[in-house]
Order: sequence, then C-alpha cells, then structure tokens
Amino acid sequence: MKVLVNGQLIEYKKEGRGRTILLLHGWGDSLATFNDLTKYFVGRGFEVIRFDFPGFGGSAKPDDSWGVSEYAALTGELLKKLKVKSVYALVGHSFGGRVIIKGIASGFLDAKKVVLIGAAGVKPPKSAKKQAFKAVAKVGKAVTAFPGLKNLREGLRESLYGAAGSTDYLRAGQMQQIFLNTINEDLLPEVAAITQPTLLLWGENDSETPVRQAELIQAQLPYGTLVVVPEAGHFVFMDDPMAVTKELDGFL
Repeated sequence: MKVLVNGQLIEYKKEGRGRTILLLHGWGDSLATFNDLTKYFVGRGFEVIRFDFPGFGGSAKPDDSWGVSEYAALTGELLKKLKVKSVYALVGHSFGGRVIIKGIASGFLDAKKVVLIGAAGVKPPKSAKKQAFKAVAKVGKAVTAFPGLKNLREGLRESLYGAAGSTDYLRAGQMQQIFLNTINEDLLPEVAAITQPTLLLWGENDSETPVRQAELIQAQLPYGTLVVVPEAGHFVFMDDPMAVTKELDGFL
C-alpha cells in the first residue's frame, strides 16, 4: 500500500492487531527485510507497521538532500497519517536505529520500549577514515597504468571503504549526498534522550557497526541492556533468529 506523507509517496504495510510495533529498516534495505520478524510479532499478538524510507524499496527518493532529521520527521508524520495513537515499541536496524535516536531526541517519535539492532549513529574515528581513504587513493594510483587490473582495484577500493564503514557510499548512487549527510552526524550525544527501557541486539561479528559502538550507546542509556549474539553479523536477526526472538520475548 502507498500513502502520501509530506509530499512523499511512501510504500508501507500494516499487519496484525494489538499493541503497535514500528519496524525501521537499514540503509539500502527495504521493509521486506523484516518479513520474518513481522510474522513473529503478528503471531505474538502485535500490530506491525513497516515502510520503505524515501529513496529505498517502493518509496521515491527525496527531491532535497535530506539528513537523519528529515527521515525522523517523516516517520512521525507517517504515524499521524495512519492514525496511530501510541507505539508500544520502536524497532530499528542499522540506519533505522539512527532514525529512532534522532526521532526520540527531537520529539518526532515516542514509544514505551525501544529495540536497537546493530544500530548506526556513532561516528567512527576520523583517523581510521583518513587512513582508509588514503589507502584507496594509493591503490588507484598504483594500478592506473594497468587497465587489466581494474576489477582488482575496484575490489580493493570497496574493501578499504569497508574498513572506514563507508561501503554503502559506493552503492548509494543518487543518494550519495544524503548518505554523507547521514554518516557525518554523530548521534551519540543524543542517545541519553532515550529514557525508555531499551534493548540493544548486536552480532558479535558485526563489521558495519562493531560491538564497541553498541557499548558506547549503552553507556549513554539510562535503561539499556546489551545482548551480543555469538558468531552473528550485522543482520543478527537473520543470522540467528532464534536467539533474537528469545531476547525479544523476554523484553517485550
């Protein structure tokens, strides 16, 4: 289904009955990433709302160069448009976690409970980024004279951007400026605004948002619990769904 929110045509799904859970997907992803979690929540007697952020899935790219605040504001307006009076739990993965942090801190969003899954929002050290970007440049110069090594150069380039937490930039296309606006904002100072009970679910091997970032977020939360799932990665809810749903059962 589609709904017009602040001039943006948004693809969304609303399923189940009961207390409302809002699911917010990560960068480059879509509402479909939560197909299994939606079945789980609906089976537990919840109403589940999920949608494609503008620029992803079935929702068109914003005309302007948005930042996290615009995404958070749109999320709040979507809930009003759907006449949602209260949200029991906000659940966000990666970029969706950014939107939750900004949304609560800015007053756009509210809920009784919060679940952050591999949430982004902690800006990595500048030194690490600079070193990776310098390495990218060196790799490019080293093989420019050898056109046959183009594929190797691109592979190395992507790996090095990955070390700086910026592989998504290479795939952002027309969303590159929005991506830069997003990752250049450090939301850690705003985490303390989340006074609701908060569950942090992280994969032990998460390379996109390392566990260290989860620890920094937890340290700012008045009521935060961190659960690290062994051998799981950034998509912890897909890597070990049983471990994740067990924690959700206890928390929700």
